[in-house]
Amino acid sequence: MEKKFQLDKKILITLMIVLGILILILGIYFFFVPRFRVQSFSSKVEVSYNEEFNYQSGKVCYGTFFHCEEVEIKEEGTVDTSKLGSYQVTYVFEHQSKTFSKEQEVLVVDNEKPVISIEGEEPLTYCANGIGYGYKVTATDNYDGDLTDKVVSKVENEKIHFEVVDSSGNKSVLEKNGILKDEEKPVITLNGESSVFVPLNGVYEEKNASAYDNCDGDLTVNITLEGTVDTTKAGDYMLTYKVLDSNNNEASVVRHVYVYQSSDYPSLEGKNIYLTFDDGPGAYTSKLLDVLKKYNVKATFFVTDQNLTKGYDDVLKRAYDEGHTIGLHTSSHNYGYIYSSVDAYFNDLYAIQDKVKRITGFAPMILRFPGGSSNTISKSADGGTHIMSQLTKAVQAKGFRYFDWNVDSKDASGAKNAAQVASNVINSLGNKNTYVVLQHDIKEYSVDAVETIIQFGLSHGYTFQALKMDSPRVEHTVNN
Repeated sequence: MEKKFQLDKKILITLMIVLGILILILGIYFFFVPRFRVQSFSSKVEVSYNEEFNYQSGKVCYGTFFHCEEVEIKEEGTVDTSKLGSYQVTYVFEHQSKTFSKEQEVLVVDNEKPVISIEGEEPLTYCANGIGYGYKVTATDNYDGDLTDKVVSKVENEKIHFEVVDSSGNKSVLEKNGILKDEEKPVITLNGESSVFVPLNGVYEEKNASAYDNCDGDLTVNITLEGTVDTTKAGDYMLTYKVLDSNNNEASVVRHVYVYQSSDYPSLEGKNIYLTFDDGPGAYTSKLLDVLKKYNVKATFFVTDQNLTKGYDDVLKRAYDEGHTIGLHTSSHNYGYIYSSVDAYFNDLYAIQDKVKRITGFAPMILRFPGGSSNTISKSADGGTHIMSQLTKAVQAKGFRYFDWNVDSKDASGAKNAAQVASNVINSLGNKNTYVVLQHDIKEYSVDAVETIIQFGLSHGYTFQALKMDSPRVEHTVNN
């Protein structure tokens, strides 16, 4: 037993001696052997998206514990902070032909939350089903860009909560005061045009409409249609589309269906001249009426309500009382407005018709389009709707007749004196049955040319007429 104890004691002493020697060796190595010494180095680092990356080599030197010299450092590998992901960087440490390297993983990350913005005054409005309206929500993210379509909203305790999460999992939350309210009408959208033109005895095809509500969504099946179209009778037919939402907000839209008749009016026998005067009455119209009365010639006046016609209501009444035809030209003479839409045109037309009726007691149904039916000026105002093609049919559907001209006196486009105006008209006459002459009674030299034109016409077998609803057709080719 004593021998065994002595043996174990020897073994233990031997082990302690060996351990001491190892510790001594390790100590000598750690403190006295020169080598690359790493005091701080991270094998994995992070850098934010789009921020500048600074290489992080830690603290490395070469030498003993008591004296450690700086080393040269070379970085290998690039980090693109404009793209999220993992990048590998190698640091090579050099000292007197000795090298040492360390690997580092660089993570480009996005830790920035998206930004939610609300355009609208509080409290924000929302429907009974929790759908918000009347405000605009946008969400932007530094990495993902526009995240508006990712925004989720919900209503709780009269608060509207908005939430959005970007592709990196960063979440933003915004809360606004809300109020339950729905006063917004549904929106009805017509399928097809709002003005439809159908020839007499033609076929009208109903294309219906669709409806959408801010709260109820698609309400197309709830649309009701009021009105009918009888294509056997010319006229302006109104179809009214209506729809109610769940809060009894009503919306309505009207479609006009013009059933028009295009007839061939018979020509009068003989050679007939129709003197027509646009843009008046004006300062020279009384002089013109005196000349017409002298020769017992009847003419047609397509009147306006421009500033230059103000104060000449008595002249207009005189022309009517003396048997001349009063036609409608335009109230405003503002092409940009008149030809902006079918409704705008008729608003202007009815305005001048009302004025003539107030002065004469008669509401004319004969008209001349500003610029004529062949004008192309309307193209710059109608938004590409080819409005003249629409209007020439619409006026007929409403019972009007329009007249252009086949003799241009050029008193508004070149002629500068009475002789030139008279010459332009006379040189255009021949053996046709119908000559519709375009002149302007707001131009004195054009008025001064009328007596010469009348004298020539009467002496060469022409008859002077005023336009009537059944006068021969004189219409241009529509260019818009």
